[in-house]
Amino acid sequence: MSPFLKNIYLISLIFLLQACQYQTDVEQQWVHDKAGLLNASLSKDGSLALVSITNGVAQLIEVATNTVLHRWQHTDNNKGIIATAISANNKFAITAESNSLALWEVKSGKIIGYWDFPNITDIAISSNGQHALIGMESNKAYYFDLYYGKIIYSFKHNGFVNTVALSHNGRYAITGANDQYAKLWDLKTGELTQQWRQNFKIFNVALSDDGRYAMSNASLGKTKLWDTETGDKLSQLPMRYMTVSASQFSTDSQHLLTGRPNQRIDLWDVKTGSLLNTWMPKKDVIWGNEAAAIIALAFSSDGQYIYSETSSGIAQKWKITNK
Repeated sequence: MSPFLKNIYLISLIFLLQACQYQTDVEQQWVHDKAGLLNASLSKDGSLALVSITNGVAQLIEVATNTVLHRWQHTDNNKGIIATAISANNKFAITAESNSLALWEVKSGKIIGYWDFPNITDIAISSNGQHALIGMESNKAYYFDLYYGKIIYSFKHNGFVNTVALSHNGRYAITGANDQYAKLWDLKTGELTQQWRQNFKIFNVALSDDGRYAMSNASLGKTKLWDTETGDKLSQLPMRYMTVSASQFSTDSQHLLTGRPNQRIDLWDVKTGSLLNTWMPKKDVIWGNEAAAIIALAFSSDGQYIYSETSSGIAQKWKITNK
């Protein structure tokens, strides 16, 4: 065997062994759309999934029974729902096309409000469903009052805002943009309280429920955890070139879930950055076309399980074996 082929063989073997090492038995699995999803979000407790399917319609699904509760779309000539979010109290949901935002009541399925916004990139909704954070291509994010239909604050960047998140206690907003900054904003004053620069555009951000900790991930770069009070770095996740496609802090703010474009899910200790657990679905053919990005994550209400949603339209429930 030539040295070149030998090296290829060894690299392939290492990849295969690493993949097998993390393959995990799934507790439950549901198909939400065989054609794949444009976007998905899970409720804080994992009981509801809001998925955007390829025909431009969003479906609200009761996860335990895999029952479609409502089907929502903005207009007849819609261009596809690119972002979704469910309030932590499970009473409201928002959906966004690239140029519009809609607010829905979860129980009845009725639309409550509809607004035109140009070039939306990402959205988040407050725990009580009264406010939304809207990321824009126009180098800004809006903190928007859904009840009165007005902009409260405008948060500025020097590049497209790719990702946004809100703390569940209503204290902070975090935005991440192409200007390589993750910025933390005080929701009482609208002022910038912290900002963290990384070497690549910011692809994913998250806030703990109590607003004490923040996570920022640079596309194909480093993932860092921050103390929002001091601005200090708490830890850096020990993975190189890791793009985080989904993230979620635990209710007690001690742990962080991250999902990757290769369908891998990791559980981390927030303060130390230590890897605690990893889940990956078993695959019959490692080199097949089964790869799918993790696009939404949630802890179960009892903290014993996690739920995941993939871009391939598959939802899964996993057992937490150690923390």
